[in-house]
Amino acid sequence: MPAEEDTGASAVSRELPIRNKEADTESFDIVKTYHRLLAEDDDLIMPLAAIEAMIESLRHMSSTTVHETMDLLKEQSAKLQSSVENPIAVYHGTDLFQQYFLKQLKQPGPDSETTSSHKNFEVVREHLLRNGTSFIQKAKQAREKIAVAGRRYIRDNYTILTYGGSRAVEVLFTRAMEAQDGDAPRRFKVIQVVDEARPAKNDRVAAALREKGIKVATIPSSAVAFAMETVDRVVVGAEAVCSNAGIISGMGTYPIALVAKAYNKELFVAAEQYKFGDTYPSYQSSLGFRGFKQNIINFQSSRTPERDVSLPASPVDYTPPDYITSFFTDQGDLTPQAVRRNILDFIVDKPVELPM
Repeated sequence: MPAEEDTGASAVSRELPIRNKEADTESFDIVKTYHRLLAEDDDLIMPLAAIEAMIESLRHMSSTTVHETMDLLKEQSAKLQSSVENPIAVYHGTDLFQQYFLKQLKQPGPDSETTSSHKNFEVVREHLLRNGTSFIQKAKQAREKIAVAGRRYIRDNYTILTYGGSRAVEVLFTRAMEAQDGDAPRRFKVIQVVDEARPAKNDRVAAALREKGIKVATIPSSAVAFAMETVDRVVVGAEAVCSNAGIISGMGTYPIALVAKAYNKELFVAAEQYKFGDTYPSYQSSLGFRGFKQNIINFQSSRTPERDVSLPASPVDYTPPDYITSFFTDQGDLTPQAVRRNILDFIVDKPVELPM
């Protein structure tokens, strides 16, 4: 998003009404709320947990002006981002929620009053709070829509290589193995590249797929080139989809994309639309994200080097759009060009749909 343009969130806030009561956020801890939500629901992923935590923070912002509310939401977002090693997914979730909140305030209210009416501010605020519980469940349904979009790309006797523990990819494979509306189940095999930084996800996905009768082989990342010649397609998930239609995902995704390109294998990305955002990576070491550094490379001059830098729990890398064939999304099968248009429409302040 443009950082200082007068057409952005601050300008919209100034056009909206003032309420003269104090906010009550002192007793609310958005960081604890975020981690509690993730702990309580194994299916909840970071951007959704961030959105739900933001909705909960709004519940504690009693009686504020729109301008004050936006300032408080930004403050809560910044606090949450600073509390995690990798803030990218949290940023995309909280930014999407703030933009959605503003866009809803700009829509005509139920009484046909102008969008800047005091009453419509209350309507939108109460609507978000009222629907906060159902929002996450509806957002999870995005994975089912992704499965519909991607199912036709999985054919009998295919061998598909994947990486990490994407829930969207897991649902896609699971649904492809089932009969759907008269369409026979697919019979295929999966090669899962082990993500050393996320061992629990590897085990969960492999176990879930095998339970459905899908044959799964697990290989180390060093064996990707060896295995690629036997692969028909590559399907991966993403932590974030960037404004140029590249993806930020578990570290190791980009090398897989490079090998797939060398072997002329198509690479598909399964990603929910709420992962789309304005992040624009410039290079691997910064990912274009506000100085976010992972401290992966640690030079030593001692003859007996000691590891004095802690690696992040979930390192990521950036895969440019040139390596991506298509995206399976809850909006259908989208080319990288279509994804760029989708994100641009969001950035230039066109209505964005969230499952509220």
